[in-house]
Amino acid sequence: MATAVLLAAPVQARDLPSPPSAADFARATARVLSEPGFRSPLRVRDRFGGSSGGSGTATVPLPGAGALFPANRILAIYGAPQLKSTALGKRRPRAAARLAVAQAKPYADLGERPVIPSFDLIGVVANSTAGTDRLYRTRQPATLIDQYLKQARAMGGRLMIDIQPGRSPVLDELDAMAPWIGQPDVDVAIDPEWNVGPRGIPGRTAGSITARDVNLASRRVQAIVDEGDLPPKVMVVHQFSRSSIRRRSRIKQRPGVEVTLNFDGIGAPAPKIAGYRDLAVAGLSNGFSLFYDLDTPLMKPGAVLALDPVVDFLLYQ
Repeated sequence: MATAVLLAAPVQARDLPSPPSAADFARATARVLSEPGFRSPLRVRDRFGGSSGGSGTATVPLPGAGALFPANRILAIYGAPQLKSTALGKRRPRAAARLAVAQAKPYADLGERPVIPSFDLIGVVANSTAGTDRLYRTRQPATLIDQYLKQARAMGGRLMIDIQPGRSPVLDELDAMAPWIGQPDVDVAIDPEWNVGPRGIPGRTAGSITARDVNLASRRVQAIVDEGDLPPKVMVVHQFSRSSIRRRSRIKQRPGVEVTLNFDGIGAPAPKIAGYRDLAVAGLSNGFSLFYDLDTPLMKPGAVLALDPVVDFLLYQ
């Protein structure tokens, strides 16, 4: 997710954001895990009647006719607790849950669909330095991911694991996150901006992804769904320009994986709306990002619900 401002043009190149170094992120992780809420993960009863946790299994009712969209909308709060500029970095999990539920309410009141609150937790964080494995990314500790899954269930919502691959292959990161993706109430997102290939450096190299790699990723998630006999999942792919996803018209939908292109342009409503329309792909689900501190002004729920094509996934940062 980038931080530069989308200005007058519908789709415009922007400065590359600066990710944390591997060492800085490790220090931030140690601080977060020392906080009381992370030292002792919440013990809650989730909305599905089971105890929560990354290695367990929740009993989840099938949403509608088996698909999350278009029967529902998902509204997610984005970030990571170590990244203080993000919405999840500015508040602890319980406060983030209150925000997600409150933010979802006007969309449920004004729209024609139920709205499911969610966390979009960055589970794989791009780094500006190589790290010990030279892959320019850090995976979140299991304890931290479990904490957000527990809190997502406590609020009656879902968890989305966002992947910023760095130099690591996307499929490797999906496999690393499989213990959570294999849960019935966990979705996945891929951020191509941080997919820099074998020689790129996050923050210096503009990342992207091809339709082929998106299709390989959705096939892997579909295999997880099939193996676990799970209800359908959402797989979000972030984008802010045509270069984010190459050959986008070749992206496939799958029966158990609802591929959703999420527009994350920043700025005034008019260029955001134009960029969203320009990058939508027929046959795929649609997402739209809103930035509390960077959009000028922040669009109101009624205006977002009026977008064409209709928004399925909402992301607040």
